[in-house]
Amino acid sequence: MPKAFDPVAFRQSLLRLLEGLPPQEERLLAELKSHRGRHTPVYSSLLYILSHLSFAEGEARKHWKKILVHRSNLDAALKRDVGLRVALLDYFVNISGELKNPKVIEISIYESTERSAVTDGLTGLANHVHFLQTARRELQRSKRYRLPMSLVLVDLDDFKRVNDTCGHLEGDRFLVKAAAVIRESLREFDTGARYGGEEFALLLPDTQRTGAYVVADRVRAKLETLHRRRKGVGVATLSGGIAAFPEDGADVETLLRRADEALYRAKADGKNRVALISGERRCHSRVPLACHVAVTPIGGRTIAAQARNVSDGGLLLGTRKALPTGRAIDVELPLPHARPIHLKGVVVRVQKESQAPAALFDVGVHLAAESRAGWWHPLMPPLAPTG
Repeated sequence: MPKAFDPVAFRQSLLRLLEGLPPQEERLLAELKSHRGRHTPVYSSLLYILSHLSFAEGEARKHWKKILVHRSNLDAALKRDVGLRVALLDYFVNISGELKNPKVIEISIYESTERSAVTDGLTGLANHVHFLQTARRELQRSKRYRLPMSLVLVDLDDFKRVNDTCGHLEGDRFLVKAAAVIRESLREFDTGARYGGEEFALLLPDTQRTGAYVVADRVRAKLETLHRRRKGVGVATLSGGIAAFPEDGADVETLLRRADEALYRAKADGKNRVALISGERRCHSRVPLACHVAVTPIGGRTIAAQARNVSDGGLLLGTRKALPTGRAIDVELPLPHARPIHLKGVVVRVQKESQAPAALFDVGVHLAAESRAGWWHPLMPPLAPTG
């Protein structure tokens, strides 16, 4: 699906070309040409960067054509390539008169100013304002093309304790590490932001709840690993809450509020976990189970597991081996006096019961659509008991 034009991202791409040594003007011209005819403000964006003059796109396009002609005339008169920026400056000062007292500014200085308007100075992630702007734009795209979108809020657990015991400098170091984990866990077109203090936000276009859970829990697991390795030395775990469009809301404010509700629930349930909102479909009635099952990761070997409970939307298993979140699996579930049931699903949560060496892992499985057919029922006979 076509992606909505992002003027900030486009300006950043132009800045990178202009800042090159030497400036990559030919690539810049090709970039402008590739965007022509898409009803996007490409010429006004470029002229704003180079001259800080604001024009409507139609007027900017007319100026741009005249600048190219003026550059050609200067090249012929001086018998050398004067370059795009010299031609542009001379045009606006001596031809159009738009600039009366021009000021020359280094592109790298301008770029740092431009970037500071949209990024958090400590973590390098998007800032609160830019995140909200991006979320509204992506939501409009999702509505237009009927695509899913998920929004995740994550918060560092007990971060005040880190600041109080280790100092704010160590707290800042961990915020930077947490931001790095978030950044490496996202795709190129996802957005990670420092939402405020020790709270971060993730915007995941074209992503349903299950996919958002996988991403958020991956971030949580990586920080938990860091927490275990450096326990007590300025580290914290992470809790998260997820809301998805269109199920949980049709505007950004509602999605943020619902994600915050899920985050609160994750904190109340013991922290270091990711939760969906209270009304999400995963909250089916669960039937306790006590039976052996066979789990086969796609492309892997079958392992033995214990079923803990089951619902129309998922399974909770106990395994001796941690399965990676996001892994597709087949589960063979025995039934008394009947053929086993084969279910397909995706691992969405993995958590060890305790720190004891022999402790099992709790593995939450989200069932695939073809396996959520109401095959189970609270009144069904007991399954084969665990030996």
